[in-house]
Amino acid sequence: MIRPLDSSDLEALLALDAATNPHPWTAAQWQDSLVQHLCLGLELAGRLAAFAVAMPLPDEAELLLIAVDPAQQRHGSGRTLLAGLRAELAARQCEKLFLEVRESNTRARHFYAAAGMEEIGRRKNYYPAAQGREDALLLAGATRC
Repeated sequence: MIRPLDSSDLEALLALDAATNPHPWTAAQWQDSLVQHLCLGLELAGRLAAFAVAMPLPDEAELLLIAVDPAQQRHGSGRTLLAGLRAELAARQCEKLFLEVRESNTRARHFYAAAGMEEIGRRKNYYPAAQGREDALLLAGATRC
C-alpha cells in the first residue's frame, strides 16, 4: 500500500534512511520535509518498506530521495513506489520529474533507465565520496509513463 507519510513515520524513516543512505537526513530535515514536500511510503506487512520524497512545483517536480529496505530490493517495491509517485505528481499537473543520481550508482542508474528516465546533464563534484567528490547525473522523465 502506498500512502502519504507524516510525523508519526519519523522513527521508521530515520531507520530506513540510515540503512540505505551513506549520508542520511537528520530528524530535523525529515520533519521539515514531511511538512514541505510530497512524502510517500510503501507499506508491506504493516511496516515501511520504501519511501520517496519529491518537491512538486507548478508543472514539474524534483525527486529528492527514494529508498527501499535492503530486504525488499529487487522485488519490485521501488518500481511500484516510483509509479505511485509519478501518478500522484501527474494528478497534481506535474508533467516532468527530475532527479540527480551518483555517477557510480549503477544499480540506481539502471533502475531509472528502465523507468524511462533519461540523462540530461551532469553536476561536477556534486556528491561527497570516499576519495573526494563525484559527479551527479541529472535525469528527467515524464510523470505519465
